[in-house]
Order: sequence, then structure tokens, then C-alpha cells
Amino acid sequence: MFKNSARQALALELLKRHARISIVHRETAIPKQVLREAYRELHSRSPSPGALKYSTQGLTRSVRKRKAVTLFAVCFQTVESHNRKDNHQIQKVLVAFDLFKKFYPDSPLDFSEAWVVARDLMAKQIEVVRCPYCGSAVLINGRDGSKERCDVCNKAIES
Repeated sequence: MFKNSARQALALELLKRHARISIVHRETAIPKQVLREAYRELHSRSPSPGALKYSTQGLTRSVRKRKAVTLFAVCFQTVESHNRKDNHQIQKVLVAFDLFKKFYPDSPLDFSEAWVVARDLMAKQIEVVRCPYCGSAVLINGRDGSKERCDVCNKAIES
């Protein structure tokens, strides 16, 4: 009984943040139709249609969005480093997203996109490094060895 109520509470927290139905279903195993109905009841509109962005690279095409993704990644890593014992990664994403929204309330990054960034960080597909020139956080693709530029000082950084 408690397991089911915990799943429902988690689903409600995710739906409050406008998470995609596919993410809520994946994290809670609650049927998608039930989640769609709950979303409509909660927000008085249907959930957003369309596919979920499947990589952080697709989210960082503009400088504004790249800065938002970098800030969320820093928030997530901070939450993760303080909560290593907690096995529920989705709880860390929730806490990091709420922290991120306090810093950047009008951010172009939504919860579903933040979930993708957290997933890519955990899978080590991306990483956050410090710029050796100015010390700012820089998001880099952890696998391709590409050169990125610092969004603050604009200097090239090798991964």
C-alpha cells in the first residue's frame, strides 16, 4: 500500500513541474492514460504533445539555453554530491530543478529537459568542468573530445 502511494506522490510532484508523461510513466510505472488524466485535472489542459529531446546537445543550440543547461548541471551535481546515499535519482532531479528555478525563475529550461541533462550527466555523456582561465562552469560533451568555449570568457577549452 505505501509503495503505491509513494509512486502516486512522486507522479504528482513530477506532473506539478509539467514533466512529460513518458518520463512520469518511466519513473513511476503508472499507466500513461491515468497520468494524462491527472495532468489535465491538475493543469486544466492536455499535456504537451511531441517527442522528448533525447540528448543534451539538442538542448544547447542557443547561448541562453546552453547557460541554463550548464547552471542546471551544476545544481544537479551539487545535489548529487550532498546526497550520495539516496538511491532515487529522480528525487535528486526534483531537488536540483527546484534549486535551479530559484536561481533562474524565468529559465527556458523545463523539467523534462532538466531530466535529460541529469540522465546524460549520470551516464557520463556530458560533464561540467571549470574554465582554466576564469573559473566558470563549462558544459562539455564527455565522449567526443571536442573543444568547447567558455560562455563567460569565450576561450577554447579542451576536454
